[in-house]
Amino acid sequence: MTPKERLYARLAGKPVDKIPNLNIFMSLVAKEAGVTYSKYILDYRKLAEGNLICAEKYGVDYVSTISDPMREASAFGTVVEYPEDNNPYAKVPLVTDDMDLSVLKLPDPADSPRTLDRIKGCELLRQKVGNEYPVIGWIEGCIAEAADLRGLDNLLMDLAAEEAYLDEFFDIVFEQQKKFAKAQIDAGADFIGLGNAAASLIGPELYGKYGLSRDKAMVEYIHSCGGKVKLHICGNITPLLKLLTQVAPDIIDIDWMVDFAEAVKVFKDTPTAVSGNVDPVAVMLQGTSQFVETQIRHCIDACAANSCIAAGCEVPAASPKENILLMDRLLYK
Repeated sequence: MTPKERLYARLAGKPVDKIPNLNIFMSLVAKEAGVTYSKYILDYRKLAEGNLICAEKYGVDYVSTISDPMREASAFGTVVEYPEDNNPYAKVPLVTDDMDLSVLKLPDPADSPRTLDRIKGCELLRQKVGNEYPVIGWIEGCIAEAADLRGLDNLLMDLAAEEAYLDEFFDIVFEQQKKFAKAQIDAGADFIGLGNAAASLIGPELYGKYGLSRDKAMVEYIHSCGGKVKLHICGNITPLLKLLTQVAPDIIDIDWMVDFAEAVKVFKDTPTAVSGNVDPVAVMLQGTSQFVETQIRHCIDACAANSCIAAGCEVPAASPKENILLMDRLLYK
């Protein structure tokens, strides 16, 4: 089976030769492409090159334009710093304490360099892999993107106070993210990764008020554009699991601190496949081969017919190659 055939068959609960390997690689992509992290995130050609190497070398069953959370923030007008070998960050929040939303630029994604770079990445990966691999584009979810624009601490305080401006803020972000998702699908993405990490920090009540309806509507919109959705919320989302069944993504990533068997149980009889969830540090980076095998088999034993396997979040670039390869070998039936 090709990786694309394998993933689509698995999501449909059909027999496969291997449980799909959905490990997230970012810093490892830069390393395999032989470039700095900043070069990887700023040049779609190097992003594509590194993804193709990782897919071939480590058995991951997709290629992706995931890289960093600041692409959309840059398009909105944030001044972004790009350390050579670290994650980019905002020098200062774009949305300040006066909560003036008029500072937000609303460009077409093709008119902003960093969002255009990701669109070109989808296009190039599609050209390179044809129908062999699924191509996964990426957008930030409304809460995560608002945190990038306002500053995480500031946004959390605003959420706790249920500030009046929040609904308008999230709606502006939502409409821009729709445009960005569609542009990537039009460029060749099969899936859109929906990264909403900050949602794991706010609890079910605030997520239910501000995040749930928008994430659900984004999934519905991406489906209407012909794409599928992979929802990624880093952290302990145990309190959110039942709410997230309403979002109904095609895949939901489960981080290592969540009970994988419980997540599989919660999403049983829903349209959503769970993916996860070994500890990327304790298992992939620091684990012995015996520990890696024990933990991977533990996840495999908990799988439903449509589940996928991955580290709970990004696999560190310094992880022993043997651990990454062992994980992939264990997924073959």
